[in-house]
Amino acid sequence: MSSPIHVNDSIQAIDGTSWLIGEKLLLSRQASPPPNPNQSSWSDGRGAFFVLSDAPSPLPQYQPHPADSAELPRVYAAGDQSAVWRAGEAFIKAQNLSDPKSTREHVTLEFLHSKKPLDYKIPNVLYHGEWDGRYYIIVSRIPGQTLTEAWPTMDEELRQYYVHRVAELCAKMAEWKGEAICGVDGGQLTELYLRKGKTLDPEILEENCIGIGMDVSSLVFYHCDLGPGNILVEPDNNRGIGIIDWETAGYVPREWVRTKFHLSSGMDFPDVEDMHKSDWRRLVSRKLAAMGFKEVIDGWLAFPSA
Repeated sequence: MSSPIHVNDSIQAIDGTSWLIGEKLLLSRQASPPPNPNQSSWSDGRGAFFVLSDAPSPLPQYQPHPADSAELPRVYAAGDQSAVWRAGEAFIKAQNLSDPKSTREHVTLEFLHSKKPLDYKIPNVLYHGEWDGRYYIIVSRIPGQTLTEAWPTMDEELRQYYVHRVAELCAKMAEWKGEAICGVDGGQLTELYLRKGKTLDPEILEENCIGIGMDVSSLVFYHCDLGPGNILVEPDNNRGIGIIDWETAGYVPREWVRTKFHLSSGMDFPDVEDMHKSDWRRLVSRKLAAMGFKEVIDGWLAFPSA
């Protein structure tokens, strides 16, 4: 039995116009969309289309797909856990299922679409599936720049506008209430900052949150990872905003909304001098405080990690 391929190698090249995904799906570039409207396809951004289908059997010959490919570049890699590629007007994500009982991102996106109209953009799910211990999801690209890219060219007024918008979005999402600390379908919430060395079962997360000093009598919906790389902005298009990467979203105590901004260096700006790295989360935390959100950073720091 062959060893499972590394998550970074989930996409393999067949030729210049076709690729294998997880050795199970065939991705091909075609001049026109497929005749079957139920077959997953999307624009390549240049007048042609990417089309998804089952891989043939036996598999065609293939070779490693270079990460810096102009046709299908890998845009993100998280060690042995996950990787993301851009395919025209969509993104392909492969993720190892370290927590098999966790809520899948496509489920959360379906939940969000059921809440429309929203005053922010979210991706559409073009495909999802899982096999060999790995989860695959393909989502549409949201137009705009990431806040990471746009921030350096923004004036102070525009920066404060987006700080306010994100804090406001947190407050609006917090109006959606849950019954347990979990995903929208009751699955495990993959908020590792609350795990503290234990499992992600809702009952354990509740015990941890109580130990940290949070009020678990009212649980609110939260994205849990609103760093600048997960926020898309369009300053020249009615100051639009979109939110991506909902894999960690779910119901948490209200205090966690602001606390997460306080403690998560993953929400920092990358490649920025140290004194400005945490500007984004510091400003959002300050705005959330003005909106009545409390934080429990001292309790989180004091709570044992195992």
